[in-house]
Amino acid sequence: MKKRITSVFLVILFVVFSFQVFGQKGVEDGSKYGHGEDSIRCIRNLSLYDQYYRQKNFEDAFPYWKIVYNECPKATKNIYIHGINMYKYLMNNTAGNEVLIYSYLDTIMMIYDQRIQYFGQEGYVLGRKARDFLLVKKDNQDDIRQGYESLLKCIQLQKNKTENFVLMLFMTSTEQLFKEEEFTNEQVIQNYAIASEIIEYKLSRQDTEDNQELKKMLDAIFARSGAATCDGLISLFEPRFNKGPNDLELIKKSFLLLRDAKCTETDFYYQICKAFFKHEPKAELAYHLALLSKDRNDFNQAAIFYKQAIELQTDVKEQARYYIELGDITYRKLGNNSLARDYARKAIKADLESGHPYMLIGNIYIASKGCGDDELAEKAIYWLVVDYYVKAKIIQPDLSEIANKNIASYSQHFPDNETVFFHGYKEGDVYQVGCWINEKTKVRVR
Repeated sequence: MKKRITSVFLVILFVVFSFQVFGQKGVEDGSKYGHGEDSIRCIRNLSLYDQYYRQKNFEDAFPYWKIVYNECPKATKNIYIHGINMYKYLMNNTAGNEVLIYSYLDTIMMIYDQRIQYFGQEGYVLGRKARDFLLVKKDNQDDIRQGYESLLKCIQLQKNKTENFVLMLFMTSTEQLFKEEEFTNEQVIQNYAIASEIIEYKLSRQDTEDNQELKKMLDAIFARSGAATCDGLISLFEPRFNKGPNDLELIKKSFLLLRDAKCTETDFYYQICKAFFKHEPKAELAYHLALLSKDRNDFNQAAIFYKQAIELQTDVKEQARYYIELGDITYRKLGNNSLARDYARKAIKADLESGHPYMLIGNIYIASKGCGDDELAEKAIYWLVVDYYVKAKIIQPDLSEIANKNIASYSQHFPDNETVFFHGYKEGDVYQVGCWINEKTKVRVR
């Protein structure tokens, strides 16, 4: 900076900042630079202010910038970007003079408005206008409401293109107005639904660290606000859902809010999930419904959702995981061991690197009693069980601990030498396990 800006200069130049227009300029005829001498004057002053601005010599840049701002406001968008930067610089270097700071802020707000007037992008600009306003005026309720209204309009215009900082400010100002009892629980819930839907959309397109962090912060603001209770959410959305059970927007909002508020054990959440799946059948949602059905001990319904998840899933490893869980409830809860084994075998085909399907078959066989009409036949099942646990740990070594524990436990049930000899076998012979199992194994003794 060539010389220090004096207080008198500041008061004259910035506090009493005239935005009047005189003469036939570009501002009047709608042209970029004006015409004739006015055009030359505009271009000359544009060049002079830009030169000083690039040198960060704001004191000398301001007089020329003001002429361009007043007389040829359509010359370039940089008029507004640079003007705001210069006024922010002055504001940040004006310690203790609140009157002057607010004067600078008012001017910055006017510059934002004129930028919208001549260059559009209203939603985009309103977000920045609200941010700069709330950074200065963040303690007064009326000011917070004013900033909030700009943020809301920004979101309404930008929709899924809303920038992350706008969503963050939108929720923090919502929280503040709720604490001041200006907003009800319902308003907080609705605003969180708006912000949450946008960040969910962003995450579906770009699962970046910034988007993930914003999601966490929005959730944290909503949680600490105290507005998000399960009873409150249900009382708000259930009557609306009953009136419009096919309203997809309402279903999505209800789903996200109930999920994020951890109201997943409620009957209404289960109902909303099923309605959402009906409109948007996706593997992840079908799987979620399968888990919810299991939690409700409705295992037949869980099996249906597992099958739908498998049909919709394109990731074979995920398919394998679904098959394993489906097989588990099929033998444990539905009592169909043969079908459970079929699911385990499909899991093996889907994911050759997983040892879990072999563990599952071993568990199924342990649960299969009475597969034989003599003592050796009854004991033979343990040979097969151990075979599958051995396969499991070979294919997936991190299963070794539990597999070895099971092997040690069930090996104790192998027949003794006398029983094997009595039935005409010796150790190492091939043995055919009968009934529905119908598999071969090797004879072993304990």
